[in-house]
Amino acid sequence: MTLPPSLSPAPHLRLVCFPAACVALDVEKGTVRLFSGEAARAVAYLRGTGGSCTAALPPSPVRERTLVALVDAGVLMRGGDSGAWDNVRPGVPSSPSWGTRDSPAALAQLPRAALRWYVLGSLALLTVLGGGFGGRRGAFTRTRRLARTAAGVTDHTAAVEAAHAVRKAGRFLPLRVACWEEAAAISIALRWAGYRAAFRHGVATDPVRLHAWVEVGGRAVAESDDITDYTPFEESCE
Repeated sequence: MTLPPSLSPAPHLRLVCFPAACVALDVEKGTVRLFSGEAARAVAYLRGTGGSCTAALPPSPVRERTLVALVDAGVLMRGGDSGAWDNVRPGVPSSPSWGTRDSPAALAQLPRAALRWYVLGSLALLTVLGGGFGGRRGAFTRTRRLARTAAGVTDHTAAVEAAHAVRKAGRFLPLRVACWEEAAAISIALRWAGYRAAFRHGVATDPVRLHAWVEVGGRAVAESDDITDYTPFEESCE
């Protein structure tokens, strides 16, 4: 395959490129794919010139094969779309822990929240677990759209209460409730109450792992200090 003059990332993908890996999130299906460091470097080169193959890449058989593989995999598309490169972000690798970080072995006790947050949080969590009130097909996209809608005023204290309420409600449900479901439900509950929040979904290395969280006024809500290890797939919607 001969490379075209320009390439652009598929519009339904959000990519984060680390020195040793490239992580692609499909915002239509909610699936994640991991690519090699060579792929990350090739994508980073293209991002630097808006997708121009001739300007971005010195002759390199390895890099050409990598780009061909990315085109075949549907990650890159023929044709230049400089705006599509806004969906590619450089990842900041986290510092190696060398096994020195502790992980909690039990669920932490959550502070009590106001009754309205338990009501709104439980309803929002059921909305998320129900696929945004729709069929299984397109559930990720619908829920993500609900969670990313910004409205109202910012109040970090209210957001912390909402987070505690959602997490406590999730412990009583016989369903999978992980960080993505929690963060989406917190964002939705805050919006219903007239508050503004930013839904964040990102990736970190050492090892490669995903996390979702909520920010208010640029501050993470009820998260541990290692939240700074994560690079969001997209800019804040707040």
